[in-house]
Amino acid sequence: HLRHTPYCKEVYERRKETIERVFADMKEKHGLRWTTLRGKEKLSMQAMLVFAAMNLKKMATWLWRKGISPLDTLNFYPLFGVLKKILSRYIQPLFSKLGKQGLKFCFVNKLRA
Repeated sequence: HLRHTPYCKEVYERRKETIERVFADMKEKHGLRWTTLRGKEKLSMQAMLVFAAMNLKKMATWLWRKGISPLDTLNFYPLFGVLKKILSRYIQPLFSKLGKQGLKFCFVNKLRA
């Protein structure tokens, strides 16, 4: 098998540091171990939010390592505008159907505004 060659063994060992780490972080740090939501649409929405948050964290970390403050870069602000549109147009209506959880989301969102 190709998988048993020295090169592929080395690459496969690095998976736990890169690819598998992302899924572990999703489960442990971003609450995707279990869900209180029901339905494919709501679960997809939750996963998209988590992925967006993880990508924002990656971008901010990458910028800090390059010596650039993420808040000082002009390219970072349009992304927040896009996320705000996504939240208001697609995700907030889904949360409003959830009852208590939806109210909590709306309340927190209004506090930040």
